Amino acid sequence: MGTLLAERLRLETRDLHRAAERSALMSELLHGKLDTGAYLALLRNLYALYLTLEAALLEQAHDPLVGLMVAPAWFRAPALQADLDRLMPGPWQHTLPLAPAMAQYVQRLAGLSAPGAAQPCLLVAHAYVRYLGDLHGGQILKRAVLRHFGDEASTCFYEFGPDDELPALRQRFRGQLAAMRPTVEEREAIVAEARWAFVQHQRLFDELHALT
Repeated sequence: MGTLLAERLRLETRDLHRAAERSALMSELLHGKLDTGAYLALLRNLYALYLTLEAALLEQAHDPLVGLMVAPAWFRAPALQADLDRLMPGPWQHTLPLAPAMAQYVQRLAGLSAPGAAQPCLLVAHAYVRYLGDLHGGQILKRAVLRHFGDEASTCFYEFGPDDELPALRQRFRGQLAAMRPTVEEREAIVAEARWAFVQHQRLFDELHALT
């Protein structure tokens, strides 16, 4: 069932994943055309996502599925805070507000960590969408950011230690996913939640691009 979940996630989010990757905002970032203000807004919104997600994962770590997604080596909130502190000294939490799509996303994640949450296993979907992407496509973004911003770049967000350790981290994530034994209902709910997360990312990217 764990292997089936991983395969279902890969196949049934592939189209939405590609759509998010091809959004105008991400295209401009990859091609060195995204201005600094838009990039900072993106990092600030992602910080809110990771801060809430990682608190939720820790809160629900007792869940047999969620517990497999708790690994500080993957956590990104501290790295994003370091990037933002370097790139924008001062109260960036207040000067860079959340986009409506991210405010909705944060609310959804908080609901999954609340006491008595009906389906904490849905946090697996959000970990899948973010961390596996960071360990793969995030490395391409790191190179784009370094090319575009040069000495002004701060890339803690994309760094997971030495490059030769990345394959092991990717394999660890996939191994944890394969070790899961969800029920049929949990599996279907996790796949549906991952699709929602990709759609919400595209909404976020569109909202941030509209501000440029």
